[in-house]
Amino acid sequence: MATAQVVREQRIVLSHVCWETYERLLADHENSSAPRFTYDRGALEIMSPLPRHERFNRLIELLLATSAEELGVEMYSLGSTTFRRVDLDRGFEADSCYYVQNEAVIRGKDLIDTRTDPPPDLVVEIEITHPSIPKLPIYAQFGVPEVWRYDGERLVILVLEGSEYVQSTNSRAIPAIAAQAVSELLADSTGLGNSAWLRRVRTWARELGGAYDTST
Repeated sequence: MATAQVVREQRIVLSHVCWETYERLLADHENSSAPRFTYDRGALEIMSPLPRHERFNRLIELLLATSAEELGVEMYSLGSTTFRRVDLDRGFEADSCYYVQNEAVIRGKDLIDTRTDPPPDLVVEIEITHPSIPKLPIYAQFGVPEVWRYDGERLVILVLEGSEYVQSTNSRAIPAIAAQAVSELLADSTGLGNSAWLRRVRTWARELGGAYDTST
């Protein structure tokens, strides 16, 4: 009898990696979207995403872009840009990151200076498999206000309170967006073609109407 084989993302963790080696790896993969690196005080996680991972990442990107357009919200996407600080001895590459409240500050910049520029207002992590290095403490130390985590079935929105993340029903970056609604829309994507799904997302975003006040 044939047995089903679960294909998991490849995550490799190396210990005792110096900052200079991390920097060289980033330079060697400067123009590549994969693998993605997370660095935490000598520990280095190297992750190669699978198609299912990237599919959900792109769906959330489409959902956010469509919602921002329909709600009149300016949003600046920087994809999986690398953020690193030698003074913290930490660095990360989220699946996607976005500037919303600080969009005007970052707009048009070719380089982000993590010492003086604000961190992304929203970071998205697709976690079909659990990361080997806990990322929330890294995001918290960088001051990322909001993290979305999606495990293939359910979206969890986490917002930064002090130095810890707490779960929230709605986004802080775009308050009209609720975690439950995003989970349901992503579940719908499995039975719809991309165009049909995107039309459903646009209808949903329009129905949010005036729930988001762009003056706040």
